[in-house]
Amino acid sequence: MDNKNGKNWLEKKVSRRDFIKSTAAATAATAVGTIGFPNVLRGAQPPEIMIGHIHPLSGFLGYLGNQLKNGCEMAVQEINAAGGIKSLDGAKIKLLTADSEGKPDLSIPAVERLDRQGVVAVTGCLQSSVTIVATQVAEKQRVPFVVSVAVADKVTARGFKYTFRIQPNAAQMGAQTVQYISEISKKAGSPVKTIAYLHDNTAFGTSLSEHVVANAPKQNMEVIARVPYSPRAADVSTEVGKIKAAGADLVMSTGYFADQVRAFRTMKGRRVPAKVFLGCGNGAFSDQNFVKELGDMTEYVMDGNYQANPLSPLAKKMYDHYKKLHDTKMPPSAIFAYEAIYVIADAVERAKSTDREAVRAALTKTDLKDHVLPQGPIKFGGDGQNVNAQAAITQVLKGKIEVVWPADYAQSEFVFPAPS
Repeated sequence: MDNKNGKNWLEKKVSRRDFIKSTAAATAATAVGTIGFPNVLRGAQPPEIMIGHIHPLSGFLGYLGNQLKNGCEMAVQEINAAGGIKSLDGAKIKLLTADSEGKPDLSIPAVERLDRQGVVAVTGCLQSSVTIVATQVAEKQRVPFVVSVAVADKVTARGFKYTFRIQPNAAQMGAQTVQYISEISKKAGSPVKTIAYLHDNTAFGTSLSEHVVANAPKQNMEVIARVPYSPRAADVSTEVGKIKAAGADLVMSTGYFADQVRAFRTMKGRRVPAKVFLGCGNGAFSDQNFVKELGDMTEYVMDGNYQANPLSPLAKKMYDHYKKLHDTKMPPSAIFAYEAIYVIADAVERAKSTDREAVRAALTKTDLKDHVLPQGPIKFGGDGQNVNAQAAITQVLKGKIEVVWPADYAQSEFVFPAPS
């Protein structure tokens, strides 16, 4: 965004007091330069603060990876437009990019390169399998790593000191999704007793499905079919046939965008019956392009996923800015990459330093209330997991993806069961 267009709501974040202070400082610096200080000091800009991000920008997950890149870039743009890191004389953030191509082994040289380039922290990586490897290298190199998107419990369950995650982990996501759909179905007077679960066979889908299976009985539900598939499979007719044969009240589904579009189209084509189709951390069901691609058949589809708080003024500004830049609704993956940059910037601001140990120490003390998520303050436990992380249930209603549960964050009333 050029300067002319950039002077929108972002610059309103810079207070009049900040503006006066910065102007006075600039005047003082000019005055000092006229009485004998070397020219190099006159109007010198503080060095850039480098943050790295690792996402699959090419390959079969390139569509999602570039959404996360968009989120990172937008956050950097906003922070810099609002005055940069104030405690470091307005130093601006520079984003360094690495493409994992969706391959865990490529995250190793990516972290090592970003380390050599002097980043204060790294964010990534979308896939749990890639994130597990990348954070292991970051731990060895003592590089703070704030996860953008990756749900597997293992990411923050290894006793690491440099890994932090904002989003719900698999345990939180699985348990909350089951609890929320139980609350919705009971409020609607149409309880769910049985679940058939179609999920990708990676660490992503496997970890979530395990927690759904474990938590379903606590809500008087039972997973009666659990069917894995390869996200690279061109056809999932056999797997969908097993889901249909189960005859469950609810069909739950987990996977990435492209494979979930294929899977859902197949389920609708095979006329799989269900009170509702519900995602759990689904890479498609909360993405407006899912609706755009499949049209009316997506109506009433639900998803338990990491999400922004639609009632938050900050989130509204974020959505508006993303829409202006990319002409589409900001998807959940981009939201959490965006928030990760803000969390890192907050830590650098409080650390008043680009020293990684100081930044890591600041991350452990994070208590960020000024955020876009449907939860209390962002705080990290001793394992680096956000203790207040909370998912939300979305639903496609008249072609728009709306948050419908929990009630405190709902922008629309849910429809359950879905009309036949």
